[in-house]
Amino acid sequence: MKAIILAAGKGERLQPHTKYIPKSLLKINRYTILENQINHLKKCDIDEINVVVGFAYQKVEEFLSNLNILGIKINTIFNPFWSSTNSLFSLWSARDVINDDIILLNGDDVFEINVLRKIISNKDEICLPYKKKVEYTPEDMKIVLENNSVKSIGKKISKNITGESVGIRSFRGEGTMILKRALEKEIRSDSFNKKWYASAIERIINRGHIVSAMNIEELYWHDVDYIHDLNNARDNSDIIESDNKEELRVV
Repeated sequence: MKAIILAAGKGERLQPHTKYIPKSLLKINRYTILENQINHLKKCDIDEINVVVGFAYQKVEEFLSNLNILGIKINTIFNPFWSSTNSLFSLWSARDVINDDIILLNGDDVFEINVLRKIISNKDEICLPYKKKVEYTPEDMKIVLENNSVKSIGKKISKNITGESVGIRSFRGEGTMILKRALEKEIRSDSFNKKWYASAIERIINRGHIVSAMNIEELYWHDVDYIHDLNNARDNSDIIESDNKEELRVV
């Protein structure tokens, strides 16, 4: 199984922290967001990681080159249109590596390792983890379930919300090819440059494919969009970094 991390964006809402570096390189405690992700992926026996980069890509590539990494292959894929596109185009930029079972992460996901372990343990072709909340914001990527399958996904959903879609998803077997075909269709659609790759998942659902769901319950996961999200992650750094020993260190 390989991983794809979408980390091309600038993180405008985290200014001034992201004035010169992408948010994937923001420190949580001992480790950056990206380093925590790599640590967790390595611990879960993922042996190939593909990082889609854009804003300040040189800094990400320099950071990765300075990691002491054993037993894991890390590639970067450049999205040259990072400033005018969204996650749909970033994932489409990585289409050549969508040829095996994949775990797909957003570059601002912070989480405890048990979230990843739980997702990887699921063997469904397409699995979208979610987390229930007391209140949902317009920025949340929300899902609606029907018979434990995803009926709808999107930020504009306002009724019958089941939970917030966690930014870590798995695609296995035919599910990988289904995703790739949906991406090819979506990239040809109107306003493709403004779309999140969730639009490809919505297309998959509308085509009648089963997209399973998994409640991560009380396990810690958060996406870092705003400064208060970053502070939340730092407040929970013990949970996020609890299983990160000394496998990866900047040298």
